[in-house]
Order: sequence, then C-alpha cells, then structure tokens
Amino acid sequence: MDSLGQPGAPGYECGVRNTFACFAPDEAASLTLPTGETTTSDEEARFIGHVLVTRALLGAGLHVDQRVVGAMGAAYALSWTALGGRYGQTPLALATSLWLIAFDPLRISDRPIPIDWDADCFNDPDRWDLDYRLFSHYDISESAIDWAVYVAGAADRREGCSIYSIVEPLLRMEDSRVDLALSTYGHAQDAVSASAPAAAMLERGRIAALLQGHLSFSS
Repeated sequence: MDSLGQPGAPGYECGVRNTFACFAPDEAASLTLPTGETTTSDEEARFIGHVLVTRALLGAGLHVDQRVVGAMGAAYALSWTALGGRYGQTPLALATSLWLIAFDPLRISDRPIPIDWDADCFNDPDRWDLDYRLFSHYDISESAIDWAVYVAGAADRREGCSIYSIVEPLLRMEDSRVDLALSTYGHAQDAVSASAPAAAMLERGRIAALLQGHLSFSS
C-alpha cells in the first residue's frame, strides 16, 4: 500500500493519486506476463503493473478497503470509461484489466464506482465525456465484455496479446456473451508467436485445458 499514489505510478504526472507505483519514475518500465507477452512501452508496463497489484489485493478479499476500491476505479477511469471504445490502452493492458472485473463481487451491480475525476488526466474532451462521470460496476463489466467479444473475431484486434490472457479472467464470469467469446477463442489462432519460453507454453497449456473443460461442460 505504501506505493499507492507515489511517483512512477500511472497517471501520477497529470494528477492521479490512487494508482500503484511498481517502477521508479526514472526506470525504464517493462514486464513479462506468465503467458509470455512482454510489454512494449513504459506506459503500458506501468498501467499493467498497477492492475496486477490491484488484482492481487482484490483476489485477497480486500474489495472492502476503500484504497483498493479507489485503485480499481483509477484503472477503470484510465481505460474502460473512455469515449466510444477508444480506451487508450493496448489489448494486453485491457486483457489484464479483465481480472479486476472477474474479482469484483459487485460486477453486476448498478452501484456507482467511486472515481476521482479531479486529475488533469481526465480533462481531455477527445478521450472522455466531461459531462458524464457516473459509471457503475455493471457499466464497466458490459464495456469489457463487449471488447472481449469484439477482439475474439480477429487476431489483429488483439495484437500483442495471447488469447489465454483474455480467456482466463473470462472463465470467472457468467454471461451469455462471455460464453460466445469463449467458444470463439476455443477455435481461434493465437495472436502471439508460439516461440515463447517453455514456462509460458506450460501456462498457455494450463489455460487451454481450463477452456476446453469449460466448453465441454457447457455443451
């Protein structure tokens, strides 16, 4: 928690104070996910780092801690709340953010998400609707599921992101459109090169087995 709102956190330079700093401000941020993808920019790595910390805290049951709720809201504000599906994040970052929705016990609730819109980051009218600042847990979930279904349709829509990074959090959600997306991913060509490290291939194999088990049970 000590890294919350510290220099190096995503959005810090434009006023966001409820994201986690996983890298020092002067560090070239980079990370590799268990499924083998490596971040391609400093901004992407910092955002994904914040999401991974928030995911761990939500997974530990800390959704009742307002600092964690604020961190989740900041991740959503920097991605799923943007205008017209122009989320401003890479497919890999958005796929990682699906975990926050999967771990959100209020995912289908119309309760508003407490988002601090005061940061200068959120004053860009080309990216955000400055007159609409009210988003519920359900609103965010719907946007994310829409995206997951959309990118299932073509590999170039999820460039740089393995299908398995999208599939595993989806397996924790119950929705007819999620089932549609999972069915598509079950027959999809992975968008990431198969020449990944052995550990990543094992991770993809683990998730592939979960997906096939889900599809077999659903049928």
